[in-house]
Amino acid sequence: MRIGLVPMAAKPYHAGHHWLVEQASGENDRVLLYVSLTDRKRRGEKPIRGVDMKRIWAEEIEGILPNNVVPVYGGSPVGHVIDELREAEERALIGSLDDVYIVYSDVVDTAKNYDQQTIDKYFPTAYAEGNVRFAAEENPELFTRGAGAPDISGTSMRSALQTCDIGAFQAGLPSGVDAKKVYDILCGGMNEELLRLYVKSILR
Repeated sequence: MRIGLVPMAAKPYHAGHHWLVEQASGENDRVLLYVSLTDRKRRGEKPIRGVDMKRIWAEEIEGILPNNVVPVYGGSPVGHVIDELREAEERALIGSLDDVYIVYSDVVDTAKNYDQQTIDKYFPTAYAEGNVRFAAEENPELFTRGAGAPDISGTSMRSALQTCDIGAFQAGLPSGVDAKKVYDILCGGMNEELLRLYVKSILR
C-alpha cells in the first residue's frame, strides 16, 4: 500500500495546502493529514485560534477532502510523521515492511524537517530501501511555491485577515468552502482575543 503523509499547521488552510493534499490523494491509496490545533500568536499579528480552525475543519474543509484522506488533529504534525516513519523503520528492520510512505511538504519544509541527520536517526533502513520517500525531493520544481505549487502562503492569507481584505482572503481559499463564513469565524475569534488583551491592559 502507498501511504501519503501530509503535515501542516494550516493557519489558515488555503488553496496551496489543498493542492498538496490533492497531489497526495492522487498518488496514494491512503493519506494521513496531520493538522496542528495550537493557537498561532505572533507579535504584531492578529492571533488565529486553534479552536476556530477546528470548527472550520469540521464545518468546511473536511467536506472538500478527497475520500482517501484522513485528517488527524492535534500534536506536532511533523512529530506525527516522524513517529509513523519510526514504526515503519521497526518493520523494515525485521523484513516485514511492504508499505511505501511518501511525505508531502514543499521543498523548503522538506529540507528543514527531514534532513539527512533525521533520516539517519529515525528511519535509515526504510529510506534506503525505498519505503520512505519525499515528494519534494523527487520532484523539487513541482513542489516549489510559484513554480509547480500555487503561489499562496500563510503569510499572505494572514495579511489579508489583518487588513480586512476579504477579497484577497477569498482568492486564496480552495473552491468549495464558504469564504465569508471562514473569514467571519477567524475575524470573530481574533476580535475576541484582542478584546481580552485590551481588557487586561486596562486592568493593569
